[in-house]
Amino acid sequence: MLILLINLARRPDRLAFMRSQLDALGLAFERIEAVDGQALDWRAGTGCITAGERACALSHRTAWQRFLASDEQLCLVLEDDALIAPEAKLLLESPRAFPPDADILRLEATPQYSTLGRGRRCGPAGIRAHRLHSKQHGTAAYMITRAFAERALRDLVDFAESIDVVLFEPASTGYYQNVTYQLRPGVCLQAEFYEPGRIAGLAMSDLETERAPRPLAPKPARSAKVRRSIPEKCLREMARWGRRFRVLAKFHSERIIVGRVWRDVPFIGTVLPVAVAALAASPETSRPNVPTSRDVPADIETRPPTGSDQTQWVGEPQWRAQDRSALSIRS
Repeated sequence: MLILLINLARRPDRLAFMRSQLDALGLAFERIEAVDGQALDWRAGTGCITAGERACALSHRTAWQRFLASDEQLCLVLEDDALIAPEAKLLLESPRAFPPDADILRLEATPQYSTLGRGRRCGPAGIRAHRLHSKQHGTAAYMITRAFAERALRDLVDFAESIDVVLFEPASTGYYQNVTYQLRPGVCLQAEFYEPGRIAGLAMSDLETERAPRPLAPKPARSAKVRRSIPEKCLREMARWGRRFRVLAKFHSERIIVGRVWRDVPFIGTVLPVAVAALAASPETSRPNVPTSRDVPADIETRPPTGSDQTQWVGEPQWRAQDRSALSIRS
């Protein structure tokens, strides 16, 4: 299987960080030089995407082009701030574990709940692949098929949304139709979510320093109180209970019949010693202040993994620009 690592020319420290992990696992890789947003002449007229986010998307497109230039049928795309668990090697050594109807298989864990379908065995015991039916953010580690790369390169020439929104957010107008499976628990993790190393320079996202704070949505004005008769109040109450019943019926239908469940995506819990040492030796850096729409706990703790179905993330944080400032994972 082809393994491609996206890395900026001005970040040799991250290249060494990823090389130490992949060498420890005995995995050969090829470096793809990332498009640098600082050298990109780009102005986002809509304000939906920064130069760094567009450069990141174009870097992934370059990796897809390199994949098609090879003879491989599957490709693992990595960003240079990923933590890789040893279980990833077992998964990559058994490509038959890849779901046959999938275009993309996400390997990374995120502190974000999603609607997942029924799981199927994928790789080592305890790891299952679930069909992804709602948004997930992050493109630190994912596998793609040759057919998807051909189709995406034909249709995606430029980007008006960030690459994770294009691939993994079905409700977005910029979403590109695909069949995505999510590995649970994840065998990769972005370093910024690993709490012991989240303030290290290696863990800081390059996009975070370029992303402008986005203003919070204003609260809607309260409407004037309307005096209603008793029959009108009864009808309103009946309609309210009718809506609740429909929501409850839909929930049980998706859970029992369709098999869709609102679940977390935990990390498998194993970090290579070489990665821990690299993060500990990396100089600390300050994180940018991003306004939040509500208070987020400073720590999101995890329990030691006891199985693929055990909930490891505590809380249900909203990830994205407004609420991602305090998300972390405790080893």
